[in-house]
Amino acid sequence: MDAKTVSFYKKITFLCLFTLLGHVPSAVAQEWIYSVVKGDTLSEFSEKHLYKTSYWKQLQKINNIADPKRIPENTKLRIPIQWIKSQPASAEVINVEGDVIAHAKDSQSPQKVSTGQQLNLGDHLETYSQSSVLIRFADGSEILVLQNSKIDFNHMTQYGETGMVDSRIRLLSGDIESHAKTQKGNAARFEIHTPAAISAVRGTHFRTSYTAQDTQAHVEVLEGGVAVKGAKTTRLVRAGYGTQVVKNKAPLTPKKLLPAPELLAYPTPIETIGSQIRWKNTAGATSYRFMIAGSSAFGTVLWDSDSARNAISLPDLPDDTYSIQLRAVDKYGIEGLVREQTITLNAHPQPPFPVAPNNDATIRGDAPVLEWTQSSEAVSYRLQVASDTQFTNIVVDRSALSNHRYTATELTPTHTYYWRVASISNSGEQGPFGTSRNVNVKPVPATPVTSLEQNEREIKLSWAVGLPDESYQIQIASDSAFTSIITDTTATEPEITLERPEGYRYVRVRSLAEDGFAGAWGATQELTPPPNENWPYIFGTFVATILLL
Repeated sequence: MDAKTVSFYKKITFLCLFTLLGHVPSAVAQEWIYSVVKGDTLSEFSEKHLYKTSYWKQLQKINNIADPKRIPENTKLRIPIQWIKSQPASAEVINVEGDVIAHAKDSQSPQKVSTGQQLNLGDHLETYSQSSVLIRFADGSEILVLQNSKIDFNHMTQYGETGMVDSRIRLLSGDIESHAKTQKGNAARFEIHTPAAISAVRGTHFRTSYTAQDTQAHVEVLEGGVAVKGAKTTRLVRAGYGTQVVKNKAPLTPKKLLPAPELLAYPTPIETIGSQIRWKNTAGATSYRFMIAGSSAFGTVLWDSDSARNAISLPDLPDDTYSIQLRAVDKYGIEGLVREQTITLNAHPQPPFPVAPNNDATIRGDAPVLEWTQSSEAVSYRLQVASDTQFTNIVVDRSALSNHRYTATELTPTHTYYWRVASISNSGEQGPFGTSRNVNVKPVPATPVTSLEQNEREIKLSWAVGLPDESYQIQIASDSAFTSIITDTTATEPEITLERPEGYRYVRVRSLAEDGFAGAWGATQELTPPPNENWPYIFGTFVATILLL
């Protein structure tokens, strides 16, 4: 097959697709084709569906009907669209989230939109930040209007009982996600108009956005096909593709939608407010869009945010299971395919923060006093203390603590313990445990009881051995108050030998823990100088001196 033949068939295929979408002018496009059922007559049909019953005569002529009262079953009747009864259609609000208002055509004041409300031709609707609304049209087609959007209901017509509905919406700014039902009949339409482009469909799932500041529209097709028209140029965008349309310019050649990003693992449930959801980088992405809804149907959106990186911090939502959607955005602003998953939040009531003792603190002697902040969502607290970081070996488990401190007399020395606190709400619901801390409970070093041995040249101090890794501090002073220290030394063994001082001295010993913590000083011992061997001579001299006087 040569290039010309290939080009010819492409054009034929393209033309057929657009004909299916109802955008090639023809006589057929102005007619409704009706399949006759058993018992139909032209007069009864005209009375039911047409403006004038007398149109039956013209129908007979147009369709070459021999007997207007006996029409063969399954005969195809061609009926001009302008003959068919029509009336204004309305759209119904199915779901609302957040702040959404409507300006009725015949009212000057805006009205807050509510579920079940009817929206009519000429109405104007606006959604605010983190707000959305799901709207259903007469033919069952639905649009989800996302946050910060403005739309006008330009055309809403229903053709009697034919099933044909003509719905045309003008998107002035923001985002719409559409689920258009397959259109019945050539008069049926479903179109999204923006200042830059018109998107027309006959049964599909697609997204449309318009940024007024940049005068740009984007269309992304998830199912079916969409005819996108801009600057007198129409392009068919198939499922899995999207386009960008700048005002007064032709639509961009359709681009393949970026693949759905791959989410990284996250905990279930998520128990910390502000936890991050992360995903792998998507090739070609310049940013990402992340949405949260109350169900997988995404009837409304609870939270909608963009991220320039491959992570996002979750908002503070009530504890529940939610559906999330994530998609990558390319350099043209075209949003890609959707990754859908669920998350479960269980962050309430929020846990308090630990206050004292500081993390990894060492407590000696007294029982540790564990203290935490008072949570505004709590009426009481649950405290757990364990001997391991995984809290599998629980030592203390106390619920319904009304105070925000606890003296842990259950803890024994020479152990490291881990503690955490959870809040309990007034309904009795317990929230997640907060950040854990560890505390080292150790004994106070024993006070040494020294024994003293001395000879003429040395003194030897000894005492009972202390705990492993303890050392000892020895001080010698010239006064019992130890204001004038002569010797200050340490020893690793429970004894020390020192030179015997010439004068009266005082000595004391205390134990030192491995972290430098000092125990109490032992009893002060008095050191006496050694006896003087020349004392008889000195004494005799003293006596002789007295006698001479």
